[in-house]
Amino acid sequence: MYLAQAVDELHLLPGRFGLRPRSSAKLPFRQLEQFPPPEMSRRLLELSLSIPYVHARQSRVASPECRALCVADSVARGPAEAFIDGHEFCHLHPLPHGCLHLTLPAESIEGVVAQGWAERHPLHKLGVMETLVMVYAPRNPAEVDVVLSIVEYSSRFATGAIRSLMLPARSVA
Repeated sequence: MYLAQAVDELHLLPGRFGLRPRSSAKLPFRQLEQFPPPEMSRRLLELSLSIPYVHARQSRVASPECRALCVADSVARGPAEAFIDGHEFCHLHPLPHGCLHLTLPAESIEGVVAQGWAERHPLHKLGVMETLVMVYAPRNPAEVDVVLSIVEYSSRFATGAIRSLMLPARSVA
C-alpha cells in the first residue's frame, strides 16, 4: 500500500523539508533547482501508472518530452476544472526538472502550497486554469510517496470521486 491510499485529505500531508525550489518567472513554468535523482522520477511515473484507470501519453499542452497522465474516458467524470487538456489531469516534466503540473480541487490548493509541496501556476493570475499547480519533484523515496498521494488525489478529482466544493471567485468587470 502506498501513502496515497491512506491520505483522504491533502491537509493531512506532512510538511516538505527545506526551502522551496526557485521557479521560472515565465513559461514554461518549472522548478529551477533541487532536481530529483533520475530513479525518483522513474519511480513516481511507475507508481502513478499503477493508480486505477490512469495511463500515460505525450502531453499536448506541454513540451513533447512531458508525460501526461490521463484517466480513461469511461471514468472521466470530474468537472472541467479537473483537466488540463482532454482527460489529462497531470503531466510530469522531464529531467532534470522532474516537477509536475496537476489539478486539484480549489479548496485543497492552499493546504498543499502551505505544506511546501506546490505552488500555484501563474496562469491562475489571469483567471485561467485556476486549479492548476506545480508540484515539486520528489528528492527521495519518502517524497515520492507524498507526491504520489497528491497525484492520486488529482486523479480522483478527474474521475469525479472528489468534487470541488468551491471554485475561486471570478471578478466581474
